[in-house]
Amino acid sequence: MFTSVPNSKKSRMDGMKRKIALLAGSATLLSLFFSMPQKASAEESVTLIRHSNKAADYYNAGDYGRARDEYRVAIGLSPKSVEYYEGLYNTCMHSQEWDQVAFAIEKIFELDPKKQQSLSYEYGQALFHLNKYEEAVPWLKKALVTADAPTIVFAPKIKQIDIVPSTPYVPPKQPDVVKVAEIPKAPEINPSDYALSFDNAVKAECIVLAEFEGIDKTGDIHWNHPPLANFHITKILKGPPLNKALPVKFEFHDNVNPNAPTGWKFSEKMLPEKGSVWILFIEFAVPKRGMFETFQGSYGRQPSTDENLNKLYLLLDKYNMRNQNS
Repeated sequence: MFTSVPNSKKSRMDGMKRKIALLAGSATLLSLFFSMPQKASAEESVTLIRHSNKAADYYNAGDYGRARDEYRVAIGLSPKSVEYYEGLYNTCMHSQEWDQVAFAIEKIFELDPKKQQSLSYEYGQALFHLNKYEEAVPWLKKALVTADAPTIVFAPKIKQIDIVPSTPYVPPKQPDVVKVAEIPKAPEINPSDYALSFDNAVKAECIVLAEFEGIDKTGDIHWNHPPLANFHITKILKGPPLNKALPVKFEFHDNVNPNAPTGWKFSEKMLPEKGSVWILFIEFAVPKRGMFETFQGSYGRQPSTDENLNKLYLLLDKYNMRNQNS
């Protein structure tokens, strides 16, 4: 039997073995900890999970319209979460809203490029139905490589968290059966609800201040075929967080005056000055065909003057719509 001598080779080896054993034990405990179900991260707020649960409930019940709306809200609250884009594209595959399918899959590719192979068929199918045949062909050919792979059925799950109970699905109430003679007349549309005014524009899902950077000049530009305009968001006054680079459908007319003037022809003189700041009333915080649409066409694009800003802030405060810190 040997006596351990300080600073000897044997004592150093024994110390090293103890350290390795300690690290191995710690690693084992950590692996067990991370394999256990974790609570939701700070980013997944209570509101976000409630909308996620509602979307799953509606999807599982076949109510794809309401499921789509809930996934849109969830995306606005957590724009870098792949699972909500997966929910949106699967939902809109059922309702055949191909522009939404293409949008969601493109975001998935951006966040997780490894999914390009597994979603190549769905993306090619969406492009085909959007009449983008040349773009669809390579994706559909790419899908042939995994054509024999089993199809994974999308089944969203409810997130069971104590403070966020599952929201049960409540189907819309079915109207009572009435005799034809008893069917009431449809309510008259109040024109004031669609009038060109800030009172109506402020109801848009998102309102931002943004600088005009220019337009995409590819393709023909006509009165009813406006170009894509590039804006840069400087401030979000209402609505979910959006990417600073904002593609907007640059309408030349509002919906009240849809007819083109005689002899109208596009000229770059019709465009704003580059760097000028505008108030954009964005109807929905989800783009259509790669562009966000503004309230009542061109009316939803207002110059950022002191008069317009004072009027806007008054209405946002009146209806308690303004984002915190905006």
